[in-house]
Amino acid sequence: MSASPQPLPGAEHDDRISLDELFRDAKPVGDGTSLAAPGVFESQEELDEFLAWLRADRAAGVA
Repeated sequence: MSASPQPLPGAEHDDRISLDELFRDAKPVGDGTSLAAPGVFESQEELDEFLAWLRADRAAGVA
């Protein structure tokens, strides 16, 4: 491991963009309904089962 890493060839330019610039025109997601994909779950019960599984995994630190 080098104490002072050398830049990669061709990396003379700083291509970084500030977060303010990157998210300048971003809009809030809201409640997420615009991201929903209809027909993924066959029933409300199947959706509820998935959400319960997801919550349990997140609580366990898995997801």
